[in-house]
Parts: sequence; structure tokens; C-alpha cells
Amino acid sequence: MAELTNDFSWSRSRDNTFQECKRKYFYHYYGAWGGWDAAAAEEVRRLYVLKQLASRQQWAGRAVHDAIEMAFHAFAHGRDIPVEPFIGDVVERMRGEWRSSKAGRYRDNPKTTALFEHEYRVDLKPEAWQALSRNVAQCLRNFFRLPLLAEIRKTEPEHWSIEHWSKVFGFEGTSVWVAPDFGYWTGDGRLVLVDWKTGGAHAEGAAFQLGCYALYANEVLGVEPARVDLVEANLREPVVTPHQWSAARLEEIKEQLRLSVRSMKAYLVDPEANVAMLADFEKTEDLRICRWCNFRAVCRPELSS
Repeated sequence: MAELTNDFSWSRSRDNTFQECKRKYFYHYYGAWGGWDAAAAEEVRRLYVLKQLASRQQWAGRAVHDAIEMAFHAFAHGRDIPVEPFIGDVVERMRGEWRSSKAGRYRDNPKTTALFEHEYRVDLKPEAWQALSRNVAQCLRNFFRLPLLAEIRKTEPEHWSIEHWSKVFGFEGTSVWVAPDFGYWTGDGRLVLVDWKTGGAHAEGAAFQLGCYALYANEVLGVEPARVDLVEANLREPVVTPHQWSAARLEEIKEQLRLSVRSMKAYLVDPEANVAMLADFEKTEDLRICRWCNFRAVCRPELSS
């Protein structure tokens, strides 16, 4: 097996982390590298475990996304889904994951559910967790009621792409990762890429993310922007917002991506080898960000007391 190397790549989540805090970015993409090995140095292993933490809201969003993926697999095989029992199973699975996280099993097996609130002993009342499961249930009920779902099911399953795609493509020498939640071809030959949302809307960030999907469609699938529909489906509201793209808007996305890549590489001591030094990545001065950062224990331990 070839040895894994920490090669530079770009993704929307990587860009978000870089914009939020440079020190967090270092810990996540450089300091934690190799920490999946139980024999890794203690500080590297610690960073890797912290890297896996998810807030309760992130965890809930992932539960909804995974459930939707399971539902589409069932639909693709011609099966209907009894909605309430299906939702009950999702919530029961979440209870098991919650217990696993509460018991700290992720410290030995970092790929299991690891909740920020458990690692940092955030004092939450049971009502807060109950509200979370109710929100997951409501998002899924809204999903099954969506006119968009009815439209998708009118198309043939062989024209669907169900899994989180996590596709990588080369853009001007940089590997770019994108992950549309779902995609399908309409009867009139349009490509629809769907992003399921479970939280509040963030218009600017969502537009950039969707634009990266349009770039993927153009660069990899050869689909011109005018034939791509980008759909933001907020399951919490529920509101479905379609976005059509254009060649001009796609050029704006490319320039934004170029700027992001240049900014990240400017922090590296050796951009070609993707080598970074901790001291070159400053900490944010916004302590509100620090309080909810996975790496708070190693970066600002005084806030954990």
C-alpha cells in the first residue's frame, strides 16, 4: 500500500475553517495529520480526536442527510417507506450514538460519534437534546412532503446520484473537492444538484457552495452552466430555492476559488510540499469562536476551566 501523503487540496469546508481561524486551520489540516494511527505521537493523536468532534447541530444535520440517503436507496429499489416508523428508527439510532459519545468511546475509536458538548462537558438540559431530535424528525417529515421529492420520483432512478458525491477534480493545478448531496437528470436534459439544509440560511456562503457545484458540473461532467439547476432545500422551513447559473457567475466563482487557494498557500513554508509551521498560523482574537472550537483544550485551555 502506498504511503499516505498530506497533499494540498481545496474544499468549501477547508475555506470556511481558514476564514474562521488560521490556528484552527493548522490543527485541523496539518497538526492532526497521521493521528488515526493509535501509535501516533500523543499530541497528534489528541488533535485527531478533537478534529472529529461535531456540535449537536452538526450531528443532527448529518443524521438527516444520512436518513435521506437511505430513503433514496429504498426508492431506487422500488420500495416505499412508512414515514413515522422510519423517523422513529433514525431517532433511536441517534440515541445510541448519543450514549456512545457520552461514554467517551470516540477517544479510542475516533470515527464513532464524538460530540463537542460531551468532550467539553457543556451543561445542557434534557430539553435541549429533545428539541434536537424533534427538529430532526420535523426535517424528515418535511422532506417526505416536499413537491421536489415528488418531482424527483417521477424520473428514473438510473438518472439519480444518491450518495454524498465527494468528487475531486483538478482546477488550475489544485485538487478541488465538492460534495453535492443529491443529483438527478430531468426529462428535458437538465442537471439538478440538490443541497439539503437543516439549519438557518446563510445566503453568501450557500451561493459560493452551490457555485462550486456548478463548476464541478462544467469541469468534470461537461455540462454548461445554463443547463444546471442548483437547488437549496431548507428542510427546516421548509423552503426550496432554485438557482440557475451562468457563464459570468461561474467566472466569479473561479476567481473566488483562486483567491482562496492563494491565501492558504501564502501561509505555507513550502507550498509545493504542503509544509506548514504552527507559529505561522495566528489565533483568532474572537473568543466567541474559541469557545466553540474543537481545539480549545490545546489552543486556549484557560477557556476550558
